[in-house]
Amino acid sequence: MFDSLRSRLVVSLISLLTILALASGLATLSTMKKDSEQQAQQVLKVAANVFLQALDNRASQLSSSVSILASDFGFRRAVATAEQETILSVLENHGSRVNADLVLLLSPAGDLLASTSPDLNNDDVKSVFLQSKGNQSGTVNDILVLAGNSYQFVLVPVKAPQTIAWVGMGFSLNKQLAEQIKGITDLDISFTTNGDRGNQTLHSTLDTDTQQSLLPLLPSLVETRQQPFSSNEDKFLSLALALDKQQLLWAVLHYPSSRWQESYQDIRQQLLGIFGFSLTLALLLAFVIARSITQPLRLLSNFASQIGQGQTTADLPEAKGEIGVLGNTLYKMQQDIRSREAELLYQAEHDSLTGLKNRGAAERRLAELLPSANVGLLLLNIKNFRHINDALGFANGDSLLQQMAQRLHQLNPTPVLAARLGGDEFLLLYTHYFSAEQVEQLKLQLRSGYLLADSPLSLKVSIGAYNISLGSVHANDAIRRLDIALSHAKEQPGLVAFYQQGQDESHQRELTILRDLPAALQQNQLFVVYQPKVDLQQQSCHSAEALIRWVHPELGFVPPDEFIKLAEHAGNIALVTEWMLNTVIAQLALWYQQGKRIKVAVNLSAHDLTNPQLPADIAALLQCYHLPSSVLALEVTEGAVMQDPKQVIQILTQLRDMGIELAIDDFGTGQSSLAYLKQLPVHEVKIDRAFIKDIEHNQDDALIVSATTQLAHSLGLKVTAEGLENLAGLAKLQQYQCDKVQGYFFSKPLTSEVFGEWLQQFSEKSPEWFEQESNQ
Repeated sequence: MFDSLRSRLVVSLISLLTILALASGLATLSTMKKDSEQQAQQVLKVAANVFLQALDNRASQLSSSVSILASDFGFRRAVATAEQETILSVLENHGSRVNADLVLLLSPAGDLLASTSPDLNNDDVKSVFLQSKGNQSGTVNDILVLAGNSYQFVLVPVKAPQTIAWVGMGFSLNKQLAEQIKGITDLDISFTTNGDRGNQTLHSTLDTDTQQSLLPLLPSLVETRQQPFSSNEDKFLSLALALDKQQLLWAVLHYPSSRWQESYQDIRQQLLGIFGFSLTLALLLAFVIARSITQPLRLLSNFASQIGQGQTTADLPEAKGEIGVLGNTLYKMQQDIRSREAELLYQAEHDSLTGLKNRGAAERRLAELLPSANVGLLLLNIKNFRHINDALGFANGDSLLQQMAQRLHQLNPTPVLAARLGGDEFLLLYTHYFSAEQVEQLKLQLRSGYLLADSPLSLKVSIGAYNISLGSVHANDAIRRLDIALSHAKEQPGLVAFYQQGQDESHQRELTILRDLPAALQQNQLFVVYQPKVDLQQQSCHSAEALIRWVHPELGFVPPDEFIKLAEHAGNIALVTEWMLNTVIAQLALWYQQGKRIKVAVNLSAHDLTNPQLPADIAALLQCYHLPSSVLALEVTEGAVMQDPKQVIQILTQLRDMGIELAIDDFGTGQSSLAYLKQLPVHEVKIDRAFIKDIEHNQDDALIVSATTQLAHSLGLKVTAEGLENLAGLAKLQQYQCDKVQGYFFSKPLTSEVFGEWLQQFSEKSPEWFEQESNQ
């Protein structure tokens, strides 16, 4: 009968009787508690009515006394004649008859004329009087706070026959009144104020500590809406009554919670005893019934726990009915978990596309080998892989990666581990060092034999290599240095590079430069120097080339070629160009104001020449400084032009049409030729310093300069020679009819201030530079 879990659960339902009994008991206690609390609230409301009736009786007594005083003929005459001593005497006599705490006389405007209290002043009384009186012309009956004390006050006009004054009489709401109310109601009472002078308890029958705990409740008394509320950490059930129209003065009645909770506590203890006895019986019954159920369930629990820990030491309990079915289900679950764990472990350590190990698995394996073995690492990258994706599609790109993964397993020697780190980068791990010849052999094995879209394909593979002695480096550092080696390999003709000691520091320097360059531009750490360009025919100087300089606060002087190249690779060169154009054009505007007509050339990068917004930006900048476009010249390299000839020529044409002079810089070292030069909308060719520095000694350089000058002139272009360093070179350049020269012979690059001084000196003494040549 009890073999099935369902049958045993039927028996177990008997234990629900205990729960029902507890529920009934809780409901009973809750009802009793609510009833006791309602009785306590009723007591508070009755006490409140008693308190309010007492105030009404006092108000009636005050009204009678004040009315008698206001109608007294002698008093009215004394008021009319301003007999101060008589007034004060009458006030004191009438106040003492009814034991009033305060009697005062006010003018019709509310100014204080006389008072039995020396502590009152006109400022204390007038504002309160006007606020309480309002538009009333008859008797005023209100609770007022005067000079920090609260009074039940009655004001009556003194008429003769018009109102000539107001006489008032009041009882203080003090500790004595509070004690009287407590004697009548057997409840504690507190008089509190919640006004401009802060929240405070004026008088109370509570002890001092209890009064202090009441203070935080004062600001929220208006929200209680004269309904009982718990206060002082539930020690009291309180009821707040507003005593004045402005709700600044309150009476708070306190009913101790212990009174109404005592009977509730007694009944609760009796019910708890009954419930405890019933619960004990229910527990004994449940224990007997559960004993026959828990044993097989405990064994199943142990078995499930072993499954969770990945262990198989626990035996599956033999059982019938539903428990047997549960046991078989757990066993099947164990088998499924093992299968999924194996699958998840494989996915966690392998690349989903190629089946090779992933970066995490490679780093863990490398960390295991480095402390105990010499390690040779190779990092492979497929050159121009992105173009393969673009041309043949991503599906063919994925196929190529899969073929590469298969080829890595076929390499000789076979790697200890082959992993795909991401994209088209693959890591090979060996337990021996590599020589350059061995790396070349591996590169040959990876070169050909691939098939994409039914067509054979050969690859160019860049390889970064790093030989690591045991225990010399951590896994993360090894991968980072291998990345550095691969970056260098991509720039080598043979596409192979080994990590060299010190490249870490060089890499860190590059990262520092890239990180600090944007901030350096904003903080004006960079500055511009100007190198004169001398006109050989006129023997004068009206132009210069602007060159950027940077003195890093930590690295010191950073060569322009270094940080400009890094900025181009990182995509930040536009920031440098924008800063350079703004700085140079601002300086040109200053020189123009000083009467100096100088044309300054600024170098542009390949990135700048593919920006269609460049002409408009330069035009806006020149317009901003009110400068003609002829003051600016722009220099571009051959390599920059060859990046995108069609786009570059279009932008250069726009700049030329604006009236900006254009020049090809470092001509002769790039990829173009004089035949290609005729397609470019430029005005000038600058011959690279490599052909100028030894022109007086090297006949080949002299022939190249001569031929370049003649052909450039035949195309209508001017020629500027860079890097002139001596007088003999100057003679050669004059002989070949170069138009302009720049170099250290005339001047090194100068700051704007020094350049201005040099111009002045050169204009005065320029013949001396050329006379030296004729005197040789």
